[in-house]
Amino acid sequence: MARILVIDDEQYIRTALREVLEREGFRVSTARDGRKGLELLEEEGADLVITDVIMPGIDGVATLERIKAEHPDLPVIVISGGGTVSPVDYEPGAISTSAYLASAAKAGAACTLTKPFNRKELLNAVSNLLEA
Repeated sequence: MARILVIDDEQYIRTALREVLEREGFRVSTARDGRKGLELLEEEGADLVITDVIMPGIDGVATLERIKAEHPDLPVIVISGGGTVSPVDYEPGAISTSAYLASAAKAGAACTLTKPFNRKELLNAVSNLLEA
């Protein structure tokens, strides 16, 4: 079965995604940030990556850009919460997560999903990308 790498700074998101994907038979590795995710990708490989966009350190867009530079054919799903955020690692002011997802799409994300998404949306995206 396919190997999926999940990168998200929120433990409960990593756990929920792992449980949903493992129930479908996927092998899942998780990382708490972009740096660790890139390390795991090099160590273990993956058939698909799911990454959050707003994370401390290396954010999801930078993680995506690095993945695409080294693994241009690897499908990446970028996820983010809806509304606006003002993370500490970014410039002051509210930033629309839709702007982050648009940046991710331009950087090569195969798919973007806005949290909260349901199990069916996730599994449809995963299966479509793995079948392509």
